[in-house]
Amino acid sequence: MYDMKNVIEQDNTLVNLIAIIAILLVLLVTFRSLTLPVLLTVTIEAAIWINLAFPYFSGNTLCYIGYLILSTVQLGATVDYAILLTTHYTENRRTMTKKEALQATMRESFSSILISGSILSLSGFTLRFTSSNQIVSDLGLLLGRGTILSMLLVVFFLPALLTLLDRLIIKTTLRADFLKE
Repeated sequence: MYDMKNVIEQDNTLVNLIAIIAILLVLLVTFRSLTLPVLLTVTIEAAIWINLAFPYFSGNTLCYIGYLILSTVQLGATVDYAILLTTHYTENRRTMTKKEALQATMRESFSSILISGSILSLSGFTLRFTSSNQIVSDLGLLLGRGTILSMLLVVFFLPALLTLLDRLIIKTTLRADFLKE
């Protein structure tokens, strides 16, 4: 594992950077905005960083491969929640005030995020409690906890960012057409 870590460490930085840039570019094209891709990526990356902080602060070791797998899977799997919420918000914002758009967005998105996230989280926790392999078990815990953290940040942190930075989003989004307040 130590040799693998040394061999992969430089590649991991490059792979993570490419993955984040690719997601930013896809979001840039999707939302035609400079601000929204950054907000979504920061939200998901924050969930990953918080998740990886648990083993550190609790004094537990984390298999390096576990770190690689988790950061990739959590980023890819949970960015969908952020896209769903942001898409609804930007659509609602064209005909509603910030507050109304946020309320409608939460009504429209919350159950989908909860169902999808619960399935992924429960799958991770099931892996945690059924695997006899310690590394696989640890990955299950990281995935289950990480998905819950991602859901929480998308449901609470991202909406706050969207409303606080509404004016910036309008200025940095091509044809935003948001309702003027």
